[in-house]
Amino acid sequence: MNFYKILSWCFILMLVLPSGLFGQTETKSVVIVNGGDYSDPNDFVTVANYNPQTMQTQTIATIHTQSAQGLLVSGGFAYVAAQDSLARINIQTGEIDAIVALPGVNKLALYENKLIVSRQYPVTSGFVQIRNAGDLELITTITEVSDESWDIVVAGDTAYVSVAGGWAATEGKLAVINMSNNAFVREMNFGSDAQGIGPSFKAGNELWFVCKTPWGGSSGNVMKYDLTATAATFYPVEHAIGKAAGIAGGKLFLTVDGNVGVFNLSAGTLETAALITNPFPEFDITALTLDTVANNIYVNYSSWSAPDGTGKIYNLSGEETGGYQVGVSAEEVAVNYIDVTGMDTPAVNGNTFAVFPNPCSDYLNVSGITKACKWSVYDWSGRLLMDGSANPGVNSRINVRQLPAGAFVLKVSDAGSVQMLKFVHQ
Repeated sequence: MNFYKILSWCFILMLVLPSGLFGQTETKSVVIVNGGDYSDPNDFVTVANYNPQTMQTQTIATIHTQSAQGLLVSGGFAYVAAQDSLARINIQTGEIDAIVALPGVNKLALYENKLIVSRQYPVTSGFVQIRNAGDLELITTITEVSDESWDIVVAGDTAYVSVAGGWAATEGKLAVINMSNNAFVREMNFGSDAQGIGPSFKAGNELWFVCKTPWGGSSGNVMKYDLTATAATFYPVEHAIGKAAGIAGGKLFLTVDGNVGVFNLSAGTLETAALITNPFPEFDITALTLDTVANNIYVNYSSWSAPDGTGKIYNLSGEETGGYQVGVSAEEVAVNYIDVTGMDTPAVNGNTFAVFPNPCSDYLNVSGITKACKWSVYDWSGRLLMDGSANPGVNSRINVRQLPAGAFVLKVSDAGSVQMLKFVHQ
């Protein structure tokens, strides 16, 4: 595509997309889970929703237990792991449409219509389960996982589960599960370098893990797992590291010595220990997440007893841009991208195409193809990133692993139809 075609394409985008949309954030809301005051048995877990347009925070649901371990937001639902309960909450209505008792429930991930659940103390076995994402009913328990499990990252048809063990564990492991048949594949022991293995993220053909500093320690490791070479590399960090927000622009945003720092993936070094300095001596950073569409970092500051904490919004340069309300023990925060498919343009003549899943990570599927067609992927500046062709029922799955995290436009055209569809890669 030459320069003039790029200009023409940008002009077409501005014509067909709703006024004011081009280049703007598409984030629907931000979900916060507050664990409650541990000293008050009647102070329960609450789920709140922050609207970036109105800048209002509203409590939408209460789970009658204490402490929050995990939060996953997808398709307009919040999946919440709260002490001994697993709940699915409709973010728009606040209705808890499914809830099950599940001791030790911890972190969560999705693969198609399956919810992957890691588990920790007090359970002593059954550390990973696969459940139906709709009604939360048990599909199977992965009995081969050896110890308490933590974060989960999905790459293709495979789930990788951090096996950090209990508080006294000195080794870190990684369990591999084939999600197409719900089968345990193997467990890799990476030894003491992986002690505290936890927050995990996918970037291209690599998985990145934060091996959190043990209690009382002063250093940790960031681990890279190459999916092609099936090999791990460790990068020591001479600071106390822990929770992580995510990856954007080749940088991992994580807590460092109680602040938010930046780890440069390509250099394998800590770029800065304090991109964002905690402004509250009375509060800790209890949760943080990265909005890869709007390029914001949401940080929860709170403690494990009254008073309520506060939330702050930063850009990727560490500059504060806003704030939101959080409660006591605000231990989880996640972004709700539910409306990103609502801005697609209608087909011009002929077929109507659709894309799924959205957001996607490895592959983007295109439905509605009834004749040979061409597709192309553009960023929001109109720059062509990928292109190809597809036939009915063939090659309708696009490998998008090479794309960075963010929002993109897919153009699909055949002899009678032209349609542009927005999608998010994470």
